[in-house]
Amino acid sequence: MADTVLVSGANGRTGRAVIKALVSRGAAVRAFIRKPEQADGLKALGATSVAVGDMLAPDSIAAATKGCDAVVHIGPPMHPDEKLITTHFVTAAMAANVKRFVYYSVMHPLRREVPHHARKLDTEEMVIESGVPYTIIQPIRYMQHLETIWKDVLATGVHAMPFNTHVKFNVADLVDLADASALAALTPGHIYATYELAGPQSLSQADMAAIISEVLKRPITARQIPLDEMAAKAKAAGATDLRIETMRKMNAHYDHSGFLGNANVLRWLLGREPTHFKAYVERLAKA
Repeated sequence: MADTVLVSGANGRTGRAVIKALVSRGAAVRAFIRKPEQADGLKALGATSVAVGDMLAPDSIAAATKGCDAVVHIGPPMHPDEKLITTHFVTAAMAANVKRFVYYSVMHPLRREVPHHARKLDTEEMVIESGVPYTIIQPIRYMQHLETIWKDVLATGVHAMPFNTHVKFNVADLVDLADASALAALTPGHIYATYELAGPQSLSQADMAAIISEVLKRPITARQIPLDEMAAKAKAAGATDLRIETMRKMNAHYDHSGFLGNANVLRWLLGREPTHFKAYVERLAKA
């Protein structure tokens, strides 16, 4: 009988990727969502059932967790109540006697200069000390940042991000990260482990632009977006002041420190070489 896995944040970019990975491995997925109208789309991805609830409403989480073998908890991005929300899911998981609780964190949560990293660190401490059978996934920045600006890249020939063009990142493919998360939720041997998951290449924005140029066979240049320009666009898109301030601090940190990591753990979990940026861009260009 297939394991039933509750996935929180199911309709987000990460949640949807994790659902696909779990389904591909034969799991029965219960998608935790806030908006009922999202249900059909998630069932189309392969979710077996849908639980409608609120991450700040413990009763709805407890009801959703009953009968589940595992939980993959993906909190709302940059949420100020990260620890409280995760505590609700941990409490429900323990009451339901789940076999595995996978907490989707961030690589280098000890970088307290970045507010959402600091909140993840405090939350990891709570998870570890709770007694729940946990696995902590620490993903680095996604290659999929490119998808959000792809149309602009094609239209303008510019790859623009809010940090300098030479600082390095070991970006990872979300498909790989989701596959690793599914493995941790479904297979033995991952309890009480914390996994740093990074991509196999250290690339600057200029390096990425050069690779995109190679794939598209036309020049793409890299540009640093001023933080004020980034903040204005985020505000126009409806971001809260708190989220904008978090984004400012995150990108200012990237500007001087980048985001580097080692791909060995991801390589070991997947049993193959993690996706390289050129292969990802080729996939995106064909989509």
